[in-house]
Order: sequence, then structure tokens, then C-alpha cells
Amino acid sequence: MLLLTIVLAGSLAQPGRGEIGCRVESPEKTPPVTRTLQDGVVVTMTRRSGPDAVEDACQVEVKDRAGKVVFSKMGFNTELHADSGRDVDNDGSPDLVIGVDDGGGNRCCWEYSVLSLRPAPHVVANFDNPAFESDASGKTIVWNLIPFYSLGPSLAESPTIVYAMQFRSGKLVEVTGEYCAAMLAGRLTGWADFSGDLARLTPAAMAASRRTASGARVSDEVSQVRGAATSLALQMMYCGREGEARTLIERVWPDSEQENMRSTVSIAVAASRHK
Repeated sequence: MLLLTIVLAGSLAQPGRGEIGCRVESPEKTPPVTRTLQDGVVVTMTRRSGPDAVEDACQVEVKDRAGKVVFSKMGFNTELHADSGRDVDNDGSPDLVIGVDDGGGNRCCWEYSVLSLRPAPHVVANFDNPAFESDASGKTIVWNLIPFYSLGPSLAESPTIVYAMQFRSGKLVEVTGEYCAAMLAGRLTGWADFSGDLARLTPAAMAASRRTASGARVSDEVSQVRGAATSLALQMMYCGREGEARTLIERVWPDSEQENMRSTVSIAVAASRHK
């Protein structure tokens, strides 16, 4: 099984996001990108031609060893995630991770399908924003984030909630609670790294934000402090630490704005649990 994992990882090259895939801005005559895996599974990504080839310019297909299409999807862009070849579902065999962009490259609209190759290729999960890491025992954890575009100054600076999923005994379960303490203390890496947000929330910076009404001109520093505090308050509330979230809001926003902020965070967290 180790050999298969190495061969699969090598055949996909794992070069980093975007190198193996299809892009809508690519020339229409771009030849298909095809990878044949050791067990006969074939992945093909094609740039369609024609005047209507915009929203669905790129197509990805996965065929089993018999040549049957077991996965097919079209979008603006398609790619093999750099972690294809990793054992995402923790069953001892490598998996494919295929991304399709339905939103023209926007942060919001990539979906990644995890295809297990055993006993035959099939989709075991779909994620919007996956990042793959390993726990202490070497099992894969899938980190995800939920952005809240209406709560930030821009799409790129939108506050988020981070949560963790893991396949255990063949079932995908949420394991965020096991990491909340380390996450909120700034001791994790990747998307679960809140150390930068925590560093912005110095006593002086929070006091300056608390003195500034939102109707007034808000400086870049205050905006950054409130953005960091919003992400942390969202994460605290999601982790069941409502008291800590309320205290943080009281330290960052003026008295007249605190109740509205608490309500906004609470509603956002409630909505995230239904995604």
C-alpha cells in the first residue's frame, strides 16, 4: 500500500495548486491533461472550445480501469489538489482530490471532491475550502473555513470560522472541539493559526478601537483590530466559549455597538452550523 501511495503521489506530481489542471483563460486549443494511475484509473482535464465555453470551459473526468466514467464535472477552472495521493479517508489507500471552480476564480466557489479508489473509484466527501494535515498518529485531518463576506472590509479580509473534520471508522465526523484550546491560544498552524489575530489585539489597540464609533472615520489600525476580533469572537462562539466572545466584544467595540455585534456573531455562528 505504501508503494501505491508513492506511485500515486508521483504520478500526480503534487506540484502545488494550479499546475495540473485547466484554466478558463487558457487558449482553447490547449491539449487535455491526462494522468493514468497505477491501478488503471485515468484523470483527464480538458479545455473546451467554442463561443459558449466560458462558464463551463473546463471539464474533468475520472474513468475506472474499465474505461467507465465515474466522475465528471465542468466549471470555470479545474485542478488536482496538491494533496491528491494522500489517504484522506484514513482507510489505508490513497485518494484523489479534484477541485472545480464554479465562480470564475472567486474565493467562494471552489468545491473539492475526495474520491476513494477502493474498492472502486467513488466520491466520499465534498469540501469547499479544504486544507489537509496529519494528526499525531498520522491520520488525515481536513481543515475547512467558512468565510463571512458581509462582515469584512473586502473578500480577501473576510472573517472566518475554522472547523476540522476527520474520517473515523469510515465516517466523517467533526473534531473541532479537540483543537479549540490550542487554536484559540495561537498554537496551531495553517488555517487554524490565530496567532496573527491575537498579536493585533494588544490592550492599547483594543482601547483605541473601543473609543472609536463606527460612524466616525475608522483608521486602518482600528479596522484591522476589529477584523481580528470578529474572527476570534466567531471562533470562540463556535467552540462554545460564549463568555470569552462576549468579553472580547466588550473590550473592542463601544458600548453602544456591543449588543449589535454580539447578535451579529451569534447569528453568523448559528448559520454556519447549517452549511
